Amino acid sequence: MKRPVPDPPSHSTENDELCRDRSALYRAIDFYLTGEQPSAPDELRFYNVSNDVSFEDTQLYVADLLRCASVTAYQCGDHLKGADRAMVFSIWHLLEIAKAMVDRSIDCLGMKQTRD
Repeated sequence: MKRPVPDPPSHSTENDELCRDRSALYRAIDFYLTGEQPSAPDELRFYNVSNDVSFEDTQLYVADLLRCASVTAYQCGDHLKGADRAMVFSIWHLLEIAKAMVDRSIDCLGMKQTRD
């Protein structure tokens, strides 16, 4: 059996993609209603940090996270070859640089506390 007219393509996929990011939709509505740039609601975040956590504790935690990510990247890169290996090791170098900067900021916190 031959169909005389093919089904038209659905244009609803374009609208669905635009409406998927609800947080963007809420920010746009808030912006146009209040004229202010709203902050992201806490309930839309995957991970929240308690307001009781100090700056020094967050820096120490970030240093630990970077150390773990660095070890993971190094171990993954060790088993690869060619361009994939180079890409993973470039990520490892970026993590090492970030960790060095966080370590330096922690050192500066220690120097500041000894001067006070």
